[in-house]
Amino acid sequence: MKAAPISFERFEYKYWLTDAQVQAMRTLTAPYLRCDDFALGGQRNTSLYLDSDDLDFLDLHVQKTPDRPKLRIRAYGNPPSGNAYFEVKRKIKRVTFKDRAVVPMDAVPALLRGEIPKGLKLKNPAEMKTLEHFLYLMIVFKASPKVLITCSREAFTSIDSMEGVRLTFDRDICYQPARGPTLQGDPKAWVHLCGQMNYQPEAPTLAELKFKNIAPRWVSDMVQRLQLQLSACSKYVMAMSLEALGGDGLVGPDLAQAAPPPQGERV
Repeated sequence: MKAAPISFERFEYKYWLTDAQVQAMRTLTAPYLRCDDFALGGQRNTSLYLDSDDLDFLDLHVQKTPDRPKLRIRAYGNPPSGNAYFEVKRKIKRVTFKDRAVVPMDAVPALLRGEIPKGLKLKNPAEMKTLEHFLYLMIVFKASPKVLITCSREAFTSIDSMEGVRLTFDRDICYQPARGPTLQGDPKAWVHLCGQMNYQPEAPTLAELKFKNIAPRWVSDMVQRLQLQLSACSKYVMAMSLEALGGDGLVGPDLAQAAPPPQGERV
């Protein structure tokens, strides 16, 4: 198995799907995609988002600023365990850039205090540069943990590596206010995002199509055939908006349990 990539530069298109659309998309993509090696059988991921007290990152996103950063820490498993992935994510116009640094979970509290634990070793200089950039933005913006978001994800990747397409299905998307510098949430405090605000409960799965440069023709054909409607959804914006309304929503379950992409658009 190849090492997981730590840098991404790609277009990302999101769609809310009904169960029938999910099954249809599985059928249509089967000749082109296979299960991702790092998510065989699906996985739960949990992300801790940081922002300033003035919510600068949220405001940049809501205002659709051409260059907008985002700081988050992601971990996998239920409960989250293993490594933590410090991510600096930026959206510049239509293109998403993401850099990751992989660190041990027990280093998270110190790093969120702006301290690099003695003896911390990352795999390569690129990851250390990403971690230092993360800490720089955190300190400059005085960012701190704001919200935890979790979901159950299935991930697929191109059979033909030259196509470079990735497809994910996110279900059971829930959030809760952050509980300090930790990715551990209160099992009874999760609030569903699907079905809240202007998102319909009959379309509970968020699909993301990701690719670099030009999408293969089969992607455009599939989007048109299924009549998918493009969504500008951001889980972070949804969670923070709902929390601003008082967090009224459905308590999450026990966690143990249409426009085509533009053709000819290049990075």
